[in-house]
Formats: sequence, C-alpha cells, structure tokens
Amino acid sequence: MKGLIMLDKDKIRELLIDDVHSDVDARRYFEQNLSNKELLDMLVDFAIDDYSSDASMTAAYWISRFSKELLYGIENRLLELQTNELDNIAVHILVALGKIKSKDGLKYLIEKRIAPRLGWEAEALMYYLNA
Repeated sequence: MKGLIMLDKDKIRELLIDDVHSDVDARRYFEQNLSNKELLDMLVDFAIDDYSSDASMTAAYWISRFSKELLYGIENRLLELQTNELDNIAVHILVALGKIKSKDGLKYLIEKRIAPRLGWEAEALMYYLNA
C-alpha cells in the first residue's frame, strides 16, 4: 500500500482493525502518513466514537505517534478524549498530551489518574505543576 490512500472512513477503519491484528501493510500505511492532518482529524473521530473498539483503540495509538506540531492544533479534542473510560484509548491520548506538554492534560493526569492511587505523590506533582 503506497502513500496516502483516499481518506475513505470505511477503508481507514479497516486499516485500523487490520493493524490490531499485526497487518504489516496497515502499519506501514499509518507510519507513512503521520504528517497528514486530515488523517489525524479522522483518527480523532474514530477514537471519540466508533462502533469498533479495535478501531478506536488503534486510532488512539496512532494519534499519539503524530508530531507535536500537529497535536497542538487538536489539544482541546485530546483533552476531551483523555477522559475516555477505556484505558486502551485514554493512555495513548495522555501520551499525546504529554508530547505537547499540555498543562490541562497534566492536571487531569495528576488529579484523576495518579491521585486516586498515589495521593502524596499527586500532591507533590501539583506543587511542580503550579510552580
């Protein structure tokens, strides 16, 4: 599969699902198109709401692989996605937010993900965050 194929939603979903099952061509497609803003936007749509959890999970992974320059432009959408109740989606979005050093993303990570398990550590991190 060479370069960017037309951004047909059904075809991209199929590639995402194929990638979950270690399809080399699907992986190569995403690797070769990590600079495509239109693809990034489509992947965010999949991660937010798709009937295939495989597609949503894989979309979240690939979102985390995009450059910080492209991720800056979708920070608000990423902040929405970090609250996803499925860890296999949320963790990749937390990585994407980390790439762009999102202060709101870090605050959420500390308050909602770290503090429930590591209270003292979360309190210390909040001092770093608010310094």
